[in-house]
Amino acid sequence: MNFSINQELLKKAPVFYQEKEAFSGVHKIASRVIHDLELVFGIAPQVTIEKTKLGKTVIIYGTMNHSPMLQELEEKKLIDVTEVAGKREVFLFQVIDQPFDGVEKALVIAGSDKRGTIYGLFHLSEQLGVSPLVDWNGVKPQPKESFSLDGDFKYISKEPSVRYRGFFINDEWPAFGTWTNERFGGFNAEMYDHVFQLLLRLKGNYMWPAMWSAQFSEEGPGLASAELADEYGVVMGASHHEPCLRNGEEYRYLRGEDSIYGDAWNFISNREGITRFWEDGLKRSGKFENVITVGMRGEQDTSIMGKNATLADNIELLRDVIQTQNKLIEDNVNPNLSEVPRMLALYKEVEPFFYGDETTPGLMGSEELEDVILMLCDDNYGNLRTLPTEEMRSHKGGYGMYYHFDYHGGPISYEWVNSSYLPKVWEQMSMAYDFGIRDLWIVNVGDIATQEFPLSYFLDLAYDFDKWGTNAVNKTELYTELWVEKQFSSVFGETDMKKVCDLLNGYTKIAHNRRPEHMNVNVYHPVNYKETDHLLQQIDHLLSIADDLYKRIDPKELPTYFALVYYPAVGNLNVQKMWLLNGKNQHDAKLGKMAANKLAEEIKKCLKRDRELVEEYHAIDNGKWYGMGLSEHIGFVHWNEDECQNPILSNVLPANKPRLVITIDGTEQKSEGSPWHVNQLFLNDFLQPDIEEASFTISSLSDLPAEYKITSNHSWLTCSKESGSLDGITNTQDVIITKIDRSAMNGETEGRITVETPVGACTIIVNVAQVDVSSLADGTFIMSNDYISIEAEHFVDNKQATNEHGGVNHFEVLKGYGKTLSAVKAFPTTEYFTVGKDAPYLEYHFVVDAAGVYEVELYMQPSNPVTKDGTIVCGIQTNDGETTIVNTLPEGYRVDGEEWAVRVLNNIDTQTCSIHCKEGLNTLKVYAVSPGFVLQKLVIYPEGKKPADSYLGPTETYYVGR
Repeated sequence: MNFSINQELLKKAPVFYQEKEAFSGVHKIASRVIHDLELVFGIAPQVTIEKTKLGKTVIIYGTMNHSPMLQELEEKKLIDVTEVAGKREVFLFQVIDQPFDGVEKALVIAGSDKRGTIYGLFHLSEQLGVSPLVDWNGVKPQPKESFSLDGDFKYISKEPSVRYRGFFINDEWPAFGTWTNERFGGFNAEMYDHVFQLLLRLKGNYMWPAMWSAQFSEEGPGLASAELADEYGVVMGASHHEPCLRNGEEYRYLRGEDSIYGDAWNFISNREGITRFWEDGLKRSGKFENVITVGMRGEQDTSIMGKNATLADNIELLRDVIQTQNKLIEDNVNPNLSEVPRMLALYKEVEPFFYGDETTPGLMGSEELEDVILMLCDDNYGNLRTLPTEEMRSHKGGYGMYYHFDYHGGPISYEWVNSSYLPKVWEQMSMAYDFGIRDLWIVNVGDIATQEFPLSYFLDLAYDFDKWGTNAVNKTELYTELWVEKQFSSVFGETDMKKVCDLLNGYTKIAHNRRPEHMNVNVYHPVNYKETDHLLQQIDHLLSIADDLYKRIDPKELPTYFALVYYPAVGNLNVQKMWLLNGKNQHDAKLGKMAANKLAEEIKKCLKRDRELVEEYHAIDNGKWYGMGLSEHIGFVHWNEDECQNPILSNVLPANKPRLVITIDGTEQKSEGSPWHVNQLFLNDFLQPDIEEASFTISSLSDLPAEYKITSNHSWLTCSKESGSLDGITNTQDVIITKIDRSAMNGETEGRITVETPVGACTIIVNVAQVDVSSLADGTFIMSNDYISIEAEHFVDNKQATNEHGGVNHFEVLKGYGKTLSAVKAFPTTEYFTVGKDAPYLEYHFVVDAAGVYEVELYMQPSNPVTKDGTIVCGIQTNDGETTIVNTLPEGYRVDGEEWAVRVLNNIDTQTCSIHCKEGLNTLKVYAVSPGFVLQKLVIYPEGKKPADSYLGPTETYYVGR
């Protein structure tokens, strides 16, 4: 007989058996699950503390060593808890027969510890189709009449891959702070109840509370928030500069000339006061489950000592601080220091204090840090910094990673809506795990709101790395599909859920290329390679998907769709669109095009739309998210919002007489047809053998009727119009589609189009390549228009190599990863490779017309070095020549430097190398040498003849078999 729950059963008798010995926090979570069942079945299950009042089908939950009921079931040999005993956060989920008199079937949820039981309870909710976002985002489950499990069903969860997994509420003003004050009256336990529930439902267990202005252990009120966290089994920590369970803001409120804590956040001048401040924090909160931050930074996230202090001075002071803190922890928390989870964040200037330099030993290997988790960090923009070497991985305390989905700092902050891209998160965090960072993962989610999608992924990756980690190459789209199904299976059909996936993948890919806060008028080129027009087409397509779903969704379901998908997607895309239009507006205005005036009106609409979106976000669902949209996000001039500028619009005053300008689309060429100026343009699109259609544009420069006439004497060359008239007001420009028929050319390689304008005539020379590719293998690129552009995945050979461990060194294609198509990365990610021995390589084939020196420009993910040597190395070999070992980073590269700032804003790194090519067919091999090398694109061109400027790089050129 199966275990079944249905509406009739829920009406008859109590289903949930509640043991008085269970943890109070577990009972609280059980009450949340009972509410989940009510949402599913429309009836709330009854609860009893007496076995004799149970119905025939029941749900039993308990925690090992805190449950006489589990002990009784084990003694009856109905369950075997040895399978979860001694494990961390594991649960047994099993259907059994006749546990008690009168009970026929029971679902037993047995946790190895408190969190194990809680995860087991929430596992039941998920089995019923309840989203982890049911409370936080109000995601409604699909109603059911019944639910069943096989009569012998048994499931044992795995131990989480990462020991401590969680998020950091940060940069919380003006958004989160306004929200929680408006809705809950402050940063209190009522608010944190929802946050803790979100964390636990996502299988996290660790968090850093808001800290810009808040005092977690004082504003509950009092310890209420800390007590609630402990009751729920949430492990509390604090940010990198908040040691010994004291929030940074606390000292600001408690300091003073007459204060027992002194009036200086300075361990040298105020050692006694600071020590007492830490000691009181440990006495107050040390009884709870914490990961205690150790170390010390200056106030407001600054360095610990002044600029004149030496490296040795800083190291010794930090050692003194940690020794003092360790003694305080022994005296006030646990005399066995090794049993107290502690963490030192190697963030910003603390990192060199740990490593030291050639003459000054750092804290690495010191006894003060023996059991301390060493928390490494990304560069605040999602790119890992130094990682543990093989020797370092034996550190007893283990390692953590502080990652960012939000950042307040230079070169430019990003705090508004989600702009994180799952393939990037996977690539970086799976490498972190490969390098042994498995004890603590925490991500800065800013205000939480709109970050639910990447946060879910981050925590699932940390919980079950075997499923979603290194071996799950190119599985982020699958994850997205499953996530959308969890949130919207009761709202949308399969076709519409696929559209939601397209929307999520689409907007986050565009944000990955350039975050909305980092956008400005000069990012994308307005005309070259049509990159702005192509992106505008993508954006309009995604906006149409978002709006179509918005119009058709049941109004009761709109708030969830709006908060999770519509607002972050449309908000992001609308800002991107505004700046792209601004780039076209400025470019057209410089040419005197009347079309610039129409673009200016479109930009105004985008700015108006941005404000409307924020207002709607704040009003929807009775103001549930009021305040969450307040972060500035347009026109950053500095790292923060000071002096932010909205787009500057250009309007064009019409010329005094009829005038037109002809432009070749995808280039900066222009002509008005005057015999005294440029009157010859070149249309080179057809130099690529597979291109059959191109375009040029005729634009008005005045508000007077201006006629044009187009002629061509070639039968194989046609234009979409032969004549036309523009008035500069309603009709400002015509795009002329040009087509060729290669089969009718009879060996010709050049055609001419004449465009007659009011001031003369312009000749467009149409160059056409007639290339015989019959002798060339598929995948061979052919130079046209003086350059070749190759997407990294379009290699002709992916050569593996066997390593000394018997494994295979190889490249993998990371679909969708790059700024354009994809990327390639070498695995294992931790390995250093030797060219000619065990280095995998990619081989590319290309043809050039003339022998000589060429340049190959590599487009790469802006990785940072995994060690302090400051290099990311690859090998380049042309034909059978010597392999050149290339450091892809500039000399003296450092995080926070100028080169780094450009790389993280552009989300790309480029390196140019000289190569010698022969006439005709050439081969290029790219070898992996050091970790962190992720290749996205290659561009090859004659030395000194770099292709036209662009943000995404030249679009891929022709290859045989394309």
